[in-house]
Amino acid sequence: MRWTRAGVGSLVAAATAAFVYGLTLSPSVGAGDSGELILAAHSLGIPHPPGYPLWLLLARCADLLPWGTVALRVNALSALLSAAAAGLLYHLAARSGLNRWGRIAATLVFGGSTLVWDSAVQAEVYSLATIVFLALALAAIRARSSRSAGMRADAIFFLAAGVALLAHQTLLFPALVLAAWVLLRRPSPGRCLAAIAWTLAGFSLVLLLPVRSGAHPWLDWGHDQNLAALWDNLLRRNYGGLRQNPFRLSLTADEVTAMGGLVIASCGFVGAALAAVGTAVSGRRRAVLLPLTFAVLTIPAALVAFLAFTPDAEHLAQIGPFLIPVIAVAALWAGSSLAGGLGRLPRAARTPLGAVCAVALLATCGLHFRLCDRGGFKLPERYGSDLLSSVPNGATLILDGDNETFLTAYVSRIEGYRTDVTLVNRRGYMFADPYGLHAFPRSRWAEIQRRVDLERLKTSRAPVFYASPPMDLVQAGVQFENRGLVYLAALPGKAASDSRPESVAVAAWPRSSDLLPGGPERYDYVTRKLAISYSGARAQMLWEEGRYAEALPWFEDAARVGFDFPAARMNLAVAAAAAGKAEVTLSELLAALKLAPYDPEPSARIAVLFAVAGRYRDAAFYFERAYRIRPSAQLAGNAARAWSLAGERKRALYWEAKG
Repeated sequence: MRWTRAGVGSLVAAATAAFVYGLTLSPSVGAGDSGELILAAHSLGIPHPPGYPLWLLLARCADLLPWGTVALRVNALSALLSAAAAGLLYHLAARSGLNRWGRIAATLVFGGSTLVWDSAVQAEVYSLATIVFLALALAAIRARSSRSAGMRADAIFFLAAGVALLAHQTLLFPALVLAAWVLLRRPSPGRCLAAIAWTLAGFSLVLLLPVRSGAHPWLDWGHDQNLAALWDNLLRRNYGGLRQNPFRLSLTADEVTAMGGLVIASCGFVGAALAAVGTAVSGRRRAVLLPLTFAVLTIPAALVAFLAFTPDAEHLAQIGPFLIPVIAVAALWAGSSLAGGLGRLPRAARTPLGAVCAVALLATCGLHFRLCDRGGFKLPERYGSDLLSSVPNGATLILDGDNETFLTAYVSRIEGYRTDVTLVNRRGYMFADPYGLHAFPRSRWAEIQRRVDLERLKTSRAPVFYASPPMDLVQAGVQFENRGLVYLAALPGKAASDSRPESVAVAAWPRSSDLLPGGPERYDYVTRKLAISYSGARAQMLWEEGRYAEALPWFEDAARVGFDFPAARMNLAVAAAAAGKAEVTLSELLAALKLAPYDPEPSARIAVLFAVAGRYRDAAFYFERAYRIRPSAQLAGNAARAWSLAGERKRALYWEAKG
């Protein structure tokens, strides 16, 4: 389509959004996948499945621009793509039959939502995925229209559907629904065959991945150097399983409730209320909005059916951006409430009520501006730098996890800081695959990693550090000495190096809460996870030295930042118990239990606390609760002993039988 066909309103919406997102743009690398994507753009490497070839090409073009840092350029691409999405949303609102007030309201709800805004201020694939979804919706409406339907409209829609599968995996489900909606208007075998051909043409962009993988880029997920390896990678066979929990009706209800709460929080109360009203007063607009609604609701349905994710803060932070298409359709319903609802009111009441809604939506956007502003925020880059500065010259630093691996690699590979340190990624195929994992199924990775790491510790002349001590090496007897944010590793009986970087000896170690200006509530889960590392590392160091009273304030600070982290609350509970603060211990364990209702550990720890206090009946109750979450002979035996001490012999025998 010609760019002018979108209309002046769409262009104004896009330009306004670009200006606002630019004001809040992060100047440096972000947490989570941001570091990996920036590295992929800079090296034209291949990120995690499905590889995102279209995003990769666009990001590489942004990286080549001659201004700013690499991170700033790729971040700016996200802002521009999100701004373009706001313009497309305005255009989609017009095609859905909304008047000017409705279009403006829909665009404000969508562009001002926290999920959309967060994806606009740092390097992420969700901005492009949002554009592809909106383009898919517009193309579907065009292909259904009696005035524009035809071979050309079908080709545009199904070409976009093929690209959608590569923009993000979750778009598969709305693409299928919209494809059925388009084909049902004039079904025929020839039309279906043409649809398949155009979809494959759009999907053919995936062939960029084996071509690029054959050049052996530094960052290469999957090593897709042939079609068989590409297919395995697209199916995530070496990326980890999808399903997290067995089916439980209570879990499904919690998942749906959590996702609904996430959408409402992202849109704001006013936007969510207008969307609810819109479902009742939209009138003829339902003919377009209902198919789009059915299409986007397949995303949360698929998350429940295929993932069965645990609805805690960590997993909600991961799946939140997947719900942006739901936000887009909710914004259309919100706009339809003004487009249809105001017309039903007396003429004298329309302007005042419209002005009130506009002011409320603008106020919501202002609040979200404060929550999403990342201008000048450089904690992720600092974290990567501090990991590197914690090790001596020539050391080997072994990393595990996105934040550890990609933030450190960005600082080292792109910013050129501490290039003398050898970086090794313990998970996946990064840094030339030093473990040789690409030739083996994921089920064998742990065994291979353990063997290679033990051999490295045995033969390496340079000190070997880990950002996080792996449990398999701890169980193998490897000794880990806390050195701030990193741990020095040594085999049993082998003395560790005495070298200690100056940065670890500095007395003014930062508190986690001081690294988050404006309060931790402003920041997302992944960013706060970085910040917690500082107080958590200091607390752990003091704890290992037996300085429990000094460690307690650091545990408290970590729990203040990680108010929705069960582990941080349980660590504080342990520290409070050592300090003799039983009430604090119980309150923190209860908080952890509320945050992680599907984790047996908080219940088990509460049971132990009650048993120590002589409250055996309460202890037995919580042992039973932990057992129902994750049955084990040990928990059953503990419940039996607690009931026996409580004088309930019959119930004790019942749990002895289970043990």
